[in-house]
Amino acid sequence: MFVEGFGEILVDILTVNPELSGVSSASSVLDTSNYTFHAVTFGKDAEGFNFHGHSVSTTQYVNDRPEDGIVSGYNLDRLALVNYASAAPFVSSYSPSSAHLHFSSTYNSVPIYPAPNHTRLELASTETTNASSFSATPPNLGHYPNAWVDSTLSNAWTIIGGFAPPSGAGKLYYITDSNGAYLASGVLNGMYNHLGLADKNGYVNVNQTSALAKTDVRANLINGPVIFSSLADSIHPASATVGLAIVPQRGDAVALAAYGGVTHFGVYCLDLNAMIASGISPPYSWDALNNNRIYKLVSKVTFWDNVLIHQDVVGVAGLEAGYNEGLLANRGPSYYLKFNFK
Repeated sequence: MFVEGFGEILVDILTVNPELSGVSSASSVLDTSNYTFHAVTFGKDAEGFNFHGHSVSTTQYVNDRPEDGIVSGYNLDRLALVNYASAAPFVSSYSPSSAHLHFSSTYNSVPIYPAPNHTRLELASTETTNASSFSATPPNLGHYPNAWVDSTLSNAWTIIGGFAPPSGAGKLYYITDSNGAYLASGVLNGMYNHLGLADKNGYVNVNQTSALAKTDVRANLINGPVIFSSLADSIHPASATVGLAIVPQRGDAVALAAYGGVTHFGVYCLDLNAMIASGISPPYSWDALNNNRIYKLVSKVTFWDNVLIHQDVVGVAGLEAGYNEGLLANRGPSYYLKFNFK
């Protein structure tokens, strides 16, 4: 659904002074690229930010194998998951719904119902309180942060969660059952951080260069979520529709699933007025490490259930294999948000 932020963007477009075209220092305000979709975020239920993978293993395993025994009191900086599901299809994967059921007396896992006046995905606090032992101050954003690129949070990435580290800096994860028995393990390597597409606040940059009709927009996802027109598009027939293709790629899909999944997608435009008032002038370049863009939520898509729900592939167990052995290794699950302006 569109929220009030979208109406505010339309008002900004209609009221900007066209005479700025003659002022060299201000003419870039009129550039149409300032007023399109610029970022997406992933979110879930607010209380879920203290459940699922939001704890770190304080156990060192002998020979790095849980089945070989443990040495206590050592923080190995691993993502530790407990699969409370006792039966197929989640034997060796991670099922968020089983965590919901196991902690049902203290855990309200329902995402907030969307309303037009929302300015963030979850209104309640999404601060991960379990990170206090790392002297980290987690952000309260309403959606998943990207702690890996934040120097003040990177040592607590395995608690705060969000997006996986880049290739070459991956984190081990282990899944056990409720009795501590080993089920599966792997290494999380994310594409969003590998390609520098997500800033520390979890805003994933939108690929503006692909904002044209495409036979298959998935071919262009290497540069982030893709804006596409429905004209001459094989996925959506010709209509007054603009779409946004979102793919949490490779380890990012696994990491998001491990931390409780995704029930919200947020779509953002630039808050041009706020940036100009802060002395930030266009053009607005993207910098994942030091992003000074200010965003305005313009659309919010909410689901009652986790859209990253998965199960083990027949004959291939584990969290990574559970989505689809071929698709996840290539890109990941694909989501298409359509906006009909008829």
